[in-house]
Amino acid sequence: MSLTYIDYPNREEWLKGRINTLGASEIASAMGMGFMPQIDLWKIKTGRMPAKDISQSPRVKYGTDAEEHLRALFALKHKNEYRVEYHPYRTYINTEIPFMSCTLDGEIVRLSDGARGIWEGKTVWIIQSSELEEWNGKIKQAYYIQVLGQLDITKWDFAIVTVEIIFPDKNSEIRHYLIERSGAVKAIATVEKSARRFWGYVESNKQPPLTVRL
Repeated sequence: MSLTYIDYPNREEWLKGRINTLGASEIASAMGMGFMPQIDLWKIKTGRMPAKDISQSPRVKYGTDAEEHLRALFALKHKNEYRVEYHPYRTYINTEIPFMSCTLDGEIVRLSDGARGIWEGKTVWIIQSSELEEWNGKIKQAYYIQVLGQLDITKWDFAIVTVEIIFPDKNSEIRHYLIERSGAVKAIATVEKSARRFWGYVESNKQPPLTVRL
């Protein structure tokens, strides 16, 4: 196994590079469980339609702007536990699964044992109480799949997801979720298998069967 990476010089070049692989944040959509319909993702990856630019959406823009502050706060509060690094346009690729890639919100090293980990920052707006249940002792499924993909690519030991949960009254709280690679081996294998199946449809230029969600 060889983990390699590309440091793109800017966002524009980074976006161009993404089209050639299945990014970790896209895997849930490839599985029919993400924020984009599976068929739309397939059309983007096969050049049938352009990727939609949602970077100026108010919530997306807030999340992008908040990320650096969440990362800095995490680094400050846990400076005796972790070393934090950030490479904004670095894309990781594993030669064993070259069709998958990931760009990390942060890289962390646990000082106690030198274990390498992933830091992922999220902002979530809660409208209904049922949405809060998705974060009760766990993280939202689409984000969990993303992190599993990142762990699969890097083969690192753990991930920490820092989430700012924003309530209807604009108050918010920050939560941290730890995912150990050793406890998610089967789930990681399932994610890779699903990603591999989807990418087979991309490479064959054959439309995947429709995924029905109830």
